[in-house]
Amino acid sequence: MTESRSIHLAADLSFYHTDFVWRSPGGWQGHQYLGPEFYEDIARLAARGVFDMLFFGEAAETPENYGGNHDASVKWGMRWPKHDMTPMIPLMARVAENIGFGMTMSTTYHNPFHVARLFSSMDWITGGRMAWNSVTSGYKNEAANWGYDPILPKDVRYDMADEHMEVVAKLWGSVEQDALIYDQVSGEFADPSKVHLINHVGEHFKVKGPLPVLPSPQGRPVVIQAGQSGRGLDLAGKHAEMQFAINRTIESMKKHRTDLDAALARHGRSPRDCGVLWSIRAQVCSPAEAEERDRKFVESLPPQAGMIMLSNLLGVDFSTVDGRTPLSEMVERVREQQGHFGFFQDAVETSGPDMTVEQFGRIYLTDQAIKVVGTPKQIVDKIEEIHEATGENGGIILEGCIAAPDELREFVENVVPELQRRGLSKKEYAGSTLRANLEA
Repeated sequence: MTESRSIHLAADLSFYHTDFVWRSPGGWQGHQYLGPEFYEDIARLAARGVFDMLFFGEAAETPENYGGNHDASVKWGMRWPKHDMTPMIPLMARVAENIGFGMTMSTTYHNPFHVARLFSSMDWITGGRMAWNSVTSGYKNEAANWGYDPILPKDVRYDMADEHMEVVAKLWGSVEQDALIYDQVSGEFADPSKVHLINHVGEHFKVKGPLPVLPSPQGRPVVIQAGQSGRGLDLAGKHAEMQFAINRTIESMKKHRTDLDAALARHGRSPRDCGVLWSIRAQVCSPAEAEERDRKFVESLPPQAGMIMLSNLLGVDFSTVDGRTPLSEMVERVREQQGHFGFFQDAVETSGPDMTVEQFGRIYLTDQAIKVVGTPKQIVDKIEEIHEATGENGGIILEGCIAAPDELREFVENVVPELQRRGLSKKEYAGSTLRANLEA
């Protein structure tokens, strides 16, 4: 987003209440399931580590990809339940000053006027700490819940997303920053010459405007986009200020950064206009201890757990697939689902085409992102290596934990002090808004 080369810190809370983590030691004990106290404690914890953002992904569905019904997801608590976490953010914002919040909303199923109004309103409630994670929504059951059966073709969803994000930007700009007069003597509240219609008429949306919300405290909410496919990268190159990316090797991270920079250039933007938060899983322990923790976690799960997870992510019913099938033989079948193909493509390239789907499913349970294990010094060495190799342009987002919030607590208490000691991350917040802190 700026010339800042600091390592920005974020944590993905999307599945802290599900994906088998709910039963792990160091998790929900003492808290009402999905009650606010748990998330308020996480916000306080992350603020101690001077994290820039806490992130909530979203997919309004009950997965039915494994076995053709929702039995496995509901029985084992895998990507289910999925409450709307929007009401949780103001509660977290009240107990942890400065930290920002990334919230997901679909360009396929939500009208751009609703998105623009909601995020501007949330930005006021949080004091300028909101980011919109724009997604095109690749889950079949989510499509059915919104009345789209079958799911819209991927190219159509990306065409809609491009126009949607343009409309949202127009709406956010429809009220000038100095429009408010608020003169109690004259009675003038705002200057109508600084409030503008947008009169957008496009292929997918028709929106008159203006936005009936005062300008965002941070100018406008931060825009995030996480697509790793060619269309996703192009969308980020045109609209995004920050990306999330899941790459399993530093080489694939470097390639992603190169491809993103090319997309930015195509749209007349510079590499510093869009940072990347690289997904990592950090474990403050020895490799042997990390392996033992993960082994116990995986052995506590049903044998088909990894295949259930992959079915949900990739849209393929892996209950019908021989677990000995090499990943390379699944490429076209995954591509046809029009979902998270960019992630799968990276997995095939970095894990090797001979890895079987059963092996990959087992690995995916604990190693969804690149794993960084060791002493605080060793972990920071690796994070610094990633940061330097990818142009010192963004930071990291923690995900893939098996004990929530224990792994976050380990990171805050042990790794953050070493990051700060080396001057790699902030010791205090630079400002009160998310944008100000991402620019520092």
